[in-house]
Amino acid sequence: MKRILLVALAAACAQQEASKRPSQPAAAAMESGADGGVVSPGGEPHKPATAASGGSRSATPAAARGETRVSVVPDLKKLSSGLGLLELPATQNAIIDVQLRFRTGSIDDPRGKAGLTYLTARVMTEGGTQALSAKQLLEALFPLAAELDVRVDKELTTFRGRVHRDNLAKFLPIVSDVILHPRWDPEEFRRLRDAAVNDIEKRLRQGDDENLGKESLQESMFRGHPYERLILGHASDLKSMTLQELQQHAARVFTADRLTIGVAGGYPQNLGSDMAQTLSALPPRSQPPAAIGQAQPHGPRFVLVEKNSDSTAISIGMPWTLSRNDRDWPAMSVARSAFGEHRQTNGRLMQRLREMRGLNYGDYAYIEHFRQEGGDAATAQTGRARQQQEFTIWLRPIRDDNRLFALRAALYELERTLGDEPFSPQEVEQTTGFLDGYILLFDQTDARKLGYALDDQFYGMKGFLAAWREAVRDVGANEVNAAWRKRVDPAKLQIVLAGKDMASVKKALLAGDPTPIQYQKDATGKTPEKPAEQLATDKEIAKFPFGAKGDSDIQVVPVDKMFE
Repeated sequence: MKRILLVALAAACAQQEASKRPSQPAAAAMESGADGGVVSPGGEPHKPATAASGGSRSATPAAARGETRVSVVPDLKKLSSGLGLLELPATQNAIIDVQLRFRTGSIDDPRGKAGLTYLTARVMTEGGTQALSAKQLLEALFPLAAELDVRVDKELTTFRGRVHRDNLAKFLPIVSDVILHPRWDPEEFRRLRDAAVNDIEKRLRQGDDENLGKESLQESMFRGHPYERLILGHASDLKSMTLQELQQHAARVFTADRLTIGVAGGYPQNLGSDMAQTLSALPPRSQPPAAIGQAQPHGPRFVLVEKNSDSTAISIGMPWTLSRNDRDWPAMSVARSAFGEHRQTNGRLMQRLREMRGLNYGDYAYIEHFRQEGGDAATAQTGRARQQQEFTIWLRPIRDDNRLFALRAALYELERTLGDEPFSPQEVEQTTGFLDGYILLFDQTDARKLGYALDDQFYGMKGFLAAWREAVRDVGANEVNAAWRKRVDPAKLQIVLAGKDMASVKKALLAGDPTPIQYQKDATGKTPEKPAEQLATDKEIAKFPFGAKGDSDIQVVPVDKMFE
């Protein structure tokens, strides 16, 4: 139901935009709302992007189509203290959002201290201030109905605050003290360090197969690269850390020259300058952030994580240099959506692995690093901007008897997009129509607007979402397929399977023998009939090559050795 409502809202937003365009007849807008917008993604009847015949890019600019857009893109102010200040236009909203973004992340963790930046930021945020113990900090925030947390990524760490404007005066000193005057309480340090270790040993290794597969793929794809180590850290590294190391690390990386202050919502005019003045007390300078080289695809192709579980999680991917300011981004985003948009049903992966064959719950593809914003949201977190990006495919856990067929199915479908079955003009038209409305959902709050504005600053861009939506409208099938073929190389993919009996999986990967699908039986014990065409395709998928070149191309790792 939540997915349906999300799509309905996307369609409604697109219809609202379309109603402002003089070139669209009123009848077309009426027709697009005939079913209330409750349709599957990609099949919406609202007006899709205009594309020239043959799938080439339209030469008609937005202004010529009679479209107008009002967008105020703030400039980053660089202050004499070294701080950056980004102020979104103030609104009438009662809530104020503050984000303090430092140009530091897990890339700054010293060798043998994976997780140092993450743990340092957590202790600062949750361990109390010099004026307030950890308990008193919570007790101070609660009556203010205020939120204060931190998000650590590879290159960025963002302290995020949110409060009603009536409580701003009480909230700001707390936020400032978290950054400037952490308590560095030994007891809280041990508590949060133990919590981080338990997060690895208990949640990630034992109870979260989906993220086990994805994080294992991250370390596999970026082996030998600054991105290699888990942001959360490695268990033995965390256990070896001392409180003094955290204090020294904070002084090295949480400095004025690495900080950008972002404010949004119904804030008073002087908020940004006042915060900048207060936080100028930070150490002024640090060493420049670590250089980020280009990660190269490498072997082994397969990492098999041995763990006792009832299903197998599969993650597939490769590093690449595509980024949001790349000319191919709009076309690649259309291809990605047509192939497998996160938590949507329009993509080929979802339609052919889940809907037609019932292999698992969800199958998606991504053209940049993705972490979901909240448990029920389909949108991506902000604050995850990176210089090096990745192409990934995520197959949610699958019954063991179908895991190798499902892997082959994903590789088979990817190969077809590059060869026998490229994205059709109709697929592209439907997908651009869907994205035309869907992108409007990405920054529906001041906090998300601020997050995207700060991400833009990282990439050296302005107004990414508006520019992306505008560009998607003019993308055609020829451009989509050309960009997809140029960027995606199945031979470079690395693959992680996390589940039990990996010795037999390795044997099957090397043998290359057919792995037929095992369709589930219904309540009467019968296997439902499938179309003859689908059964014929199943036979092709069952023998599709895995791409393993030999024994050295497959690594088997016990789960208790992962992130150790």
